Amino acid sequence: MSVLAVHHSTVYRYRDPVQLGEHRIMFRPRESYDLRLIQTNLVITPEPTQLRWLHDPFDNSVAVATFQGTTSELRFESMSTLEHFETSLPEYPIEAYARTYPFRYSDEDFPNLERALAHHYPSASVSQWALQFLDPSDTTGHGRQRCVSGRFPRSEGDGRRG
Repeated sequence: MSVLAVHHSTVYRYRDPVQLGEHRIMFRPRESYDLRLIQTNLVITPEPTQLRWLHDPFDNSVAVATFQGTTSELRFESMSTLEHFETSLPEYPIEAYARTYPFRYSDEDFPNLERALAHHYPSASVSQWALQFLDPSDTTGHGRQRCVSGRFPRSEGDGRRG
């Protein structure tokens, strides 16, 4: 077991005072079987007029802050102390068809995965970052195409690839 202390600071400085809108803040780590929160603290400057907490669809804790007045600086300070329990990685079974890439998802699985496989936020910078993880000797180009566009061209199949 390891005890970790995490201090995160984000500061926004503005040339002229600004009126702040609603801010959604996601600094609180999510607990799991191998991660336990011991203590958390969030300090926001200027102090919000209202701070409420909610969970998003993925069970992340989200703080929603609203402000009044103007400011030339907005600061978020998050401090967390957590326990991380070492575990061995599970051995996930892999279907025979998925042992080589690219592969085609089954007709049964694809409808449930289609939204997750879609490229929701196309970005050249994200694509460039992701390319570093691909094997440059890939002769099919499938891996590169999947990474850059988020889907295979129709001419290479029906998009049901992993």
